[in-house]
Amino acid sequence: MKIDILESSIADHQPLPDKICDFIREAIIVGKMKPGEKISEAKLAEDLHISRTPIREAIRMLESEGFVSIIPRRGAIVSEFTTHDLYEMYQVKACIDAFAASLAVVSIGERELARMRRLNEEEQAAVEQHDFVRYVKIHEEFHQVFIGRSGNDKLDHLNLMMMNHIKRLQSFFSDKPEIFRSCSATHGELISAFESGDPKLVRALVERNIMHIAEQIKLYGEQQVAGA
Repeated sequence: MKIDILESSIADHQPLPDKICDFIREAIIVGKMKPGEKISEAKLAEDLHISRTPIREAIRMLESEGFVSIIPRRGAIVSEFTTHDLYEMYQVKACIDAFAASLAVVSIGERELARMRRLNEEEQAAVEQHDFVRYVKIHEEFHQVFIGRSGNDKLDHLNLMMMNHIKRLQSFFSDKPEIFRSCSATHGELISAFESGDPKLVRALVERNIMHIAEQIKLYGEQQVAGA
């Protein structure tokens, strides 16, 4: 971990433990800190020129989020995250996003629909360019349009927490380009369903979209185990 990155991450006005938490979480998401790697409070304290107290608090926050495990006599380590974990995340995401979409039907307007149409076009372009990391980002932006219009902040918060974990295995998606063509087509149907104001259809389409991804993740995991 580079000290310049650490310093920039604590330059704003967040409480210090939150800043440290954000930095460690991001390092885990992008793979700078690997599953099973020990998180050294002493090294972080030395690099940041701070006491261990806010670092311990940050680690407890990350433990509650599932990014860190506290092991007796070993300390804090980065938690494992497997394709099975990813599959379960997408099962939960299917429920949350589908319900959020059904709530959003009454409040979503032409401005949001126009943004969804534009994002769907960008999704299709990303597929054609085989840029699947970008596709995942656009896909989540698309879903965030209606999640943000659901009027339920708790759903929004839960989705953000899950996406932080999902990003840990983004490499999976570049191995399954066929997922994106199917999702992009479903998004076109979803926009039409929002336009018609049909909450049941909207909910069904979102659930189908995300469960398709979940089942592909499950199949991928089973193939990995069989080929091991």
